[in-house]
Amino acid sequence: MDNRHYTFFHIRLLLFIAGAFLTIAGKGQTELPAAAVQHKITGNEEVLFIHTDKESYLAGEIIWYKVYLLNADGFTGNTYNTISYLELLNDKGSPVLQSKIEVKKGSGDGSLYLPVNISTGAYTLIGYTSRMKTGDPKLFFRKRVLVTNSLTAGEAAPAAKETTALIHFFPEGGDAIEGLITKVGVQVLDPKTTNGVQARGSIVANETDTVAKFETQKFGLGQFIYTPRSGNRYTAIVSIPGKEPVKVALPAQKISGHTISVSEENNDSYKIIVSAQRALPQKMFLVAHTGQTSKVALELEMEADNSIACRVSKSRLGTGVVYFTLFDQNWQPVSERLVFTPPDLAKAEVKINHENTAAARQQLTIELTPERISGNKQIINGSLSVFSADRNNQPVLNIRDYLYLTVHLSGKIEAPEFYFTPEAMQGSYIENLMLVNGWRRFSPTNNTGRTAVPAVPEYNGHIITARVVDTWTNKPATGVACFLTVPSVPFGLFNGTTDADGIVRFNVNRYYGPGDIFVKPFPSDNTSNTYRIEVLSPFADSTSKTFYQPPFLLNPVDSTDLLKRSIAMQANNIYYKDPLNTFHVPVYKDSLPFYDKAEVTYMLDDYKRFSTMEEVLREYVTPINVTVRDRKLKMTIYNEKSESVYRFAVLVLLDGVPLHDYNSIFNYDPFKVKRLDVVPRRFVIGPAVYSGIASFQTYDAKFDGFELDPTAVPVDYEGLELKREFFSPVYTAENKGDLRMPDYRTTLLWNPAIRLEEGNARKINCFTSDFTGTYKIVLQGITEDGKPVYSESSFTVNKQ
Repeated sequence: MDNRHYTFFHIRLLLFIAGAFLTIAGKGQTELPAAAVQHKITGNEEVLFIHTDKESYLAGEIIWYKVYLLNADGFTGNTYNTISYLELLNDKGSPVLQSKIEVKKGSGDGSLYLPVNISTGAYTLIGYTSRMKTGDPKLFFRKRVLVTNSLTAGEAAPAAKETTALIHFFPEGGDAIEGLITKVGVQVLDPKTTNGVQARGSIVANETDTVAKFETQKFGLGQFIYTPRSGNRYTAIVSIPGKEPVKVALPAQKISGHTISVSEENNDSYKIIVSAQRALPQKMFLVAHTGQTSKVALELEMEADNSIACRVSKSRLGTGVVYFTLFDQNWQPVSERLVFTPPDLAKAEVKINHENTAAARQQLTIELTPERISGNKQIINGSLSVFSADRNNQPVLNIRDYLYLTVHLSGKIEAPEFYFTPEAMQGSYIENLMLVNGWRRFSPTNNTGRTAVPAVPEYNGHIITARVVDTWTNKPATGVACFLTVPSVPFGLFNGTTDADGIVRFNVNRYYGPGDIFVKPFPSDNTSNTYRIEVLSPFADSTSKTFYQPPFLLNPVDSTDLLKRSIAMQANNIYYKDPLNTFHVPVYKDSLPFYDKAEVTYMLDDYKRFSTMEEVLREYVTPINVTVRDRKLKMTIYNEKSESVYRFAVLVLLDGVPLHDYNSIFNYDPFKVKRLDVVPRRFVIGPAVYSGIASFQTYDAKFDGFELDPTAVPVDYEGLELKREFFSPVYTAENKGDLRMPDYRTTLLWNPAIRLEEGNARKINCFTSDFTGTYKIVLQGITEDGKPVYSESSFTVNKQ
């Protein structure tokens, strides 16, 4: 190729590239730098997925789960947030169970025991982080969990309402505006199963004129177009095969407002039409984003007819769910539309090999072989479950479907895997789904999962928040130094200072399980008894986390299976109570208190026991001086290096709880004290300076010195969840265990720490139980570079 041809080729190439980027340009529209609008549309920067060992449970069983905390952009492991929150909500949005989970390198695991008094019903398992509480609660992880209480005699399942169908209408962009052409998404569901049903309908104005018709397609979804007129009332007459027609009112149209219409053009671009009614011509902003990252941003100048059209190339948007959000000139969201482009169907896969049948109490070997991940060897962080597939088991929530699609949509998505198939690309199936999920009405001031106090990210352990109020003025106390104590061995002592709203935060780590904490103010004016302290819940406000769940109705056909599972559950809880309730507390190499290693330590049992604390301190605790002033015993610290006596306040701790009047320790029974640590040096904690530390530890390490300090009030506060050990007996061909002990486990294996490498097979042993039937094997995970992994298989367990 000569230079002339070479130059001409490159000119054509540059024009082609420029054209691809200029498809969004046109009259009355200017592209803005993505960085200039990023702060306007930033959503959650992380996404959370929870894999549970199965989908339905009995009261008295254990929910085993693994948390995947990922960066929203690219789905790589999130390494900066260390705590996630789980809640099991009932149909009213109230929490039945709550837990705080420690997350390391983007993953954590735990368990929830379903109490025997929990009611039968459909529950919602939600998960989020402190950072996610500041965003849209619709982006919390959520999952439908079915629970059956087989122990409550006479408990009747809730009766289904006599409803022909659940019929919903969703105007494109959010609202129907008078005089503007409006596309409307339709959703028709069976009220018992919430699955879509086939339906036809007519849209009638003032019960006389038919203005549009529709017919639902897959999953009960469809659409129609009409133009709402002033003064008209619109009703849909919906016909479902085998049932009487139903009349349903359409959402009332608005007199004024904005609409956004999105349609595909030649499979290469989207055409967006923005229209306004009874609104002054104004500047608008259109932003295409993924919820976290701006893809395209346009400044629009509305034309004389209060409308404008533009085009956006699909190549600029990438795959997955993309939001087209319309903002007014004040950057307030007024309309929104979702579009979805399925990612490449090539995905990370793991082949599961095993025998198709197994006998009771037999070893089953499961071989996991990563087949195709990428060009480079990738590590999979996964979790594996083997469980009995009963009639009530719903389809397993797939991590791939969730990350690419479900997380962006509210409500139940029937068969989400369908939208990744070539068939879904051919018709209007994807558009129908986006229409009924297309306006989340996000706002910086509304629809957040915030608690009463703004949440802060938890980069290094759990943050406990408290509010301090001055009881004299009943107003927030500002600038008050506070201590929080977690009684343990060694105890944890944390400090903080209240802000302008009276809020104090303590960054607490290494606190696990249930227990009492102590929060005490230590103001400089020595008036701690004038303050009231309230420890705040770290969980999201209940008003922000209500997710609709269709009722769960027991089927009489399932009574035999239910009885079998109920017997299995009761037998496991009776015969294996201790193994099922074995917990582990993390062990740390650094087991020293906050003051590190004490300079002087006294084990009181090594010395002569005295009946008063004064005698103990006078006789052999040399760094502490005991004096009498104003007819009261006083304590001071002697610094032998400087040969001086510190006469200002000593920090005296009893089982880690600081005593407001440190000299009150003279009234404590010395026979309860096991150990005394002394730090005879100035010690700085936050804004406070102490002349030294005297830490008294009792034999049971539980603070009981309330008579010494009436301001010490214990607060029942659950720490991070303790790890429960998954129980599974080990059988061999020669040893089947004690056959008189029933083994009716329905979850045969739960392993939340699966680590696989491409090209290397891994074998895992699973031991079957006496509970026969069909079992599922489910593997979920994520690769190092953010590709979701899902595989499942099944086998049958027969009697010996």
